[in-house]
Amino acid sequence: MAIEIAKAAGEQIAAAAPHIPDLVRATGPLSYDYIFGGRQLYDPFIAAAWEAPGNFFSHEQSVLAYEDGVFRGVLISHDGPDHYRLKDAVWPVAMELVGKQGVSEADIAGLAERAEIASFMNPHVPEDCSYIIVVSVPEAARGRGAGRKLIEHEIVRAKNKGFSRVHLDVMSDNPAVGLYRAMGFEPMAETVTPVPCREHGLAMELRMMLRL
Repeated sequence: MAIEIAKAAGEQIAAAAPHIPDLVRATGPLSYDYIFGGRQLYDPFIAAAWEAPGNFFSHEQSVLAYEDGVFRGVLISHDGPDHYRLKDAVWPVAMELVGKQGVSEADIAGLAERAEIASFMNPHVPEDCSYIIVVSVPEAARGRGAGRKLIEHEIVRAKNKGFSRVHLDVMSDNPAVGLYRAMGFEPMAETVTPVPCREHGLAMELRMMLRL
């Protein structure tokens, strides 16, 4: 069956929600484990961010892939001019978790410290691009074309917005690097940050770019 792409809306938001934490984490498990200190904080944060409006991981910036009505993956992206506003908007979501599910203020403080360190792995996001933060397909559904269809949808969206480039960051050991290269993305930067990479085993991160 053909892969269909739909904006996350209505009942689709709730139906996709149980899949989102695992799918986001799959794009860089060691990276998310380092930043969040494990899944006790990560899972409730991503779940809350998916439901909340106007942040990095919100359903508002998401499209979903389906094959014969079966969920096959998610892409979360945004416009370059919105990048840093959406990035900052995750912190109110995080603070709302304090006192819930065992999350403390100290947990959020640790998250903020590690996120700042990890942020040095990501080059500046310019305003004349769209930026993909997540492309992820469940392991059992890989190889069926959902990832490619999601990216193709984003390329069309970026062109329609008048952008000249699509940017994304990806860990160098992620198998998706091969797909990105095949679709014309080129590595523009290779970044190693001492604490995450040398002390916690994170791979080098690539900033990849597609010229439109």
